[in-house]
Amino acid sequence: MKNIEFKAELRNIGLARSICLVMDARSMGVLLQTDEYVRVPEGRLKRRVERNEDTGTIREEWIWYDRADRTNARVSRWTSLDETQVAVRWPSLDRKISNIIIKRRELWRAGNVRVHLDAVAGLGNFLDMEGIVGIGDDPAATRLRVGTLIGKFRPALGEPVSGSYADL
Repeated sequence: MKNIEFKAELRNIGLARSICLVMDARSMGVLLQTDEYVRVPEGRLKRRVERNEDTGTIREEWIWYDRADRTNARVSRWTSLDETQVAVRWPSLDRKISNIIIKRRELWRAGNVRVHLDAVAGLGNFLDMEGIVGIGDDPAATRLRVGTLIGKFRPALGEPVSGSYADL
């Protein structure tokens, strides 16, 4: 899969929620996520355990992704994997955890853009956007949509973030 991503400090989460409502974004619920990062030769790999706060449903998956560490909107390539796929792709992987990130994620959807209002333990609040580039979608149009949304959220934002939460 491919996304156009952007991340920034979130200085006013209440204002960010109001912006979501004003632009008719759909609330998709609240997720409690624990990400355990494991070092791999290329990109990043994390094991995510996610609990839906509303339904109590628990989901586990491995997520591999690769993206440039830049503060502006950037392309991210990612794949969801199960245990068997991780073992096949990295047969000699030392699964020693390098970082653990715990967050409460409010998930909103604005068209093909997932808007995350994240409260990250020990780090603070962040806005994380993922513009989904599906098969047949124009990446330039998705990048433009993400850029437009960044502008709408600007009053609630602090500094842009270049890396992952594990880098902070």
